[in-house]
Amino acid sequence: MNRRNTWNGVWLMAAATLWAATVLNDHSTALAGEPAEEVRKVPERTEIDQKYRWDLESTFKSVADWEQEYAQVDEAVKQVASKKGTLAAGPTELLTLLKLTDDTEARLDRVAVYAHLMADQDTRVNENQALLERAMDLASRYRQATAWIEPELIKIPQETINAWMDQDKELAVYRHSFDNLWRMKKYILSEAEENLIAKAGRVFSTPRSTYDRLTLADIQFPTITDEQGQKFELNDAVFYKCVRSPDRRMRKEGYEGIVGTYSKYRNTMAALLNGEVQTHLFRVRARGYDSCLDAALTPGNIPAEVYNNLVCTVNENLPLLHRYTTLRKQALKLADGVHDYDLYCPFTEEQKLDYSYEDGVKLILEALAPLGPEYLTPMKKGFESRWVDVYPTKGKHSGAYSSGTYLTQPYILMNFYGAYDDVSTLAHEMGHSLHSFFSRGTQPYVYSNYDIFCAEVASTTNEILLQNHVLKQVKDPQTRLYLLVEFLETFRGTVFRQTMFSEFEQKIHELAEAGVPLTADELGKTYGTIMKKYYGPDYVHDDLVDDYWIRIPHFYRNFYVYKYSTSFCAASNIARRIVEGQPGAVEAYLTFLKSGSSKYPIELLQAAGVDMTTPEPILDAMQHFKNLLDETEKLLTEVK
Repeated sequence: MNRRNTWNGVWLMAAATLWAATVLNDHSTALAGEPAEEVRKVPERTEIDQKYRWDLESTFKSVADWEQEYAQVDEAVKQVASKKGTLAAGPTELLTLLKLTDDTEARLDRVAVYAHLMADQDTRVNENQALLERAMDLASRYRQATAWIEPELIKIPQETINAWMDQDKELAVYRHSFDNLWRMKKYILSEAEENLIAKAGRVFSTPRSTYDRLTLADIQFPTITDEQGQKFELNDAVFYKCVRSPDRRMRKEGYEGIVGTYSKYRNTMAALLNGEVQTHLFRVRARGYDSCLDAALTPGNIPAEVYNNLVCTVNENLPLLHRYTTLRKQALKLADGVHDYDLYCPFTEEQKLDYSYEDGVKLILEALAPLGPEYLTPMKKGFESRWVDVYPTKGKHSGAYSSGTYLTQPYILMNFYGAYDDVSTLAHEMGHSLHSFFSRGTQPYVYSNYDIFCAEVASTTNEILLQNHVLKQVKDPQTRLYLLVEFLETFRGTVFRQTMFSEFEQKIHELAEAGVPLTADELGKTYGTIMKKYYGPDYVHDDLVDDYWIRIPHFYRNFYVYKYSTSFCAASNIARRIVEGQPGAVEAYLTFLKSGSSKYPIELLQAAGVDMTTPEPILDAMQHFKNLLDETEKLLTEVK
């Protein structure tokens, strides 16, 4: 039935989380609007005005209410398990089960969302972390309690269920879900086998959870000296602060401090990544997929040509990236060429584009005005109804994301400091939240979520519309140059770089499928070869870069990263047609936002005017990159 992964489906991390966070040091920061000399301690949560904190009370008024719902959902999970053996009795019994699972999942989602939001708003509170663990355990028990459903359903003849749906309008709502079941039938195992795989879920997550604990808690990084002569301890969260520095010495030392430290654990990290790939291989062989890539694409009904189009078209346009590397070498006066640690810093000194939160909201509303009142009205409501947890506080989770579920309002975690990147991140996350708002408000629960393939389209469309609006406003050449390079970097990081990661991911899975051991040396050689191809003749490859793959947690998410690239290309196409005022572009886009998972992802994007089975959207995005590059080259001749 294409039942949702109840735990993994309840929240979406932003594509640009690491890019968007403006990181100061771990012990002090300035809130938006404060002069630099008045830097103060990170505030406690209670010191922040309530209007800047998300409204968790609208989901559960208290933990006691959560406990009550938790107990009731626990009983509902048992009730779902008790329906085993009833589905073939007739349409009434089948519909009863489907309604029960919809209701149970929706309530379980709400329990899980509340727990993870409570845990993230202050990670120091052990009681909230315990709530999160219990929610994860409940979700695991639900997966075990439902493992029998699909094996039992596929024993019922397809024509029988089709006849039942023809007779019952309520049951007919599930037609697309059943069509997907028939499509996936050959990959569904016996009840005992499905139950065994469900029980092994926590075991399969061991490589990723071990990687997280090792990188987030156990590894210690060295101390370096910044441009002002102050010493500070490196950590992964401030990596981009180092490599964005105008001081090349600091860029190099920061890079070597982070990647070099990871490199010391290269054999352990290779074993963990190999463990993750082996779990993918296990599922491939257990279910009978052709390959790991096939196993990743088939559940979403993503044609192989979508992936192949992306990789091939990006490779055909690598001369644009080589041109950008050359431009970076010239702008930064790098006589020896561009090293990996030189790829992130601006061409000019940082421009003071500071925004209060209210000014950022105003700018977003202006930028997204082309989407019309149907989009802007709920967005304004979201800003006014405490969807957003705005400022950094002690113990709060870093970065940014959009969360929420069918029975809650959308929720957005931010760490807003006041830079342009923070405003862009807020627009990005609001894109996710509005996508969820429209899908949940239009579709029945079974189709209320949307495939990850589509998830980044709505968020990135907002980012691109914001970029267009800001470029129209900014006339100062220095500031404009700074923004153009930032936008080029967003494109490089989201399209070129994520496609490069996808190639690495595909290659290591192919090696594993062929029985080649994924040693640290093999992984490093594979990564280094692809890196050199992407960045061209003016890129200088250092041996340490071969171990950069260790830094990428997305390699533990099984062919996830290519979706960032396809989503950006789709969003670029949609945003261009909206800005140009093409008839029907806004209406088609809003229809896409309202469609949830009522059709397959490729069909939904085609209805929005984007066909990802062709190279056109990728070529369209490449033209956008070229236009930005042309103007940047021109401005560089004017700005000293």
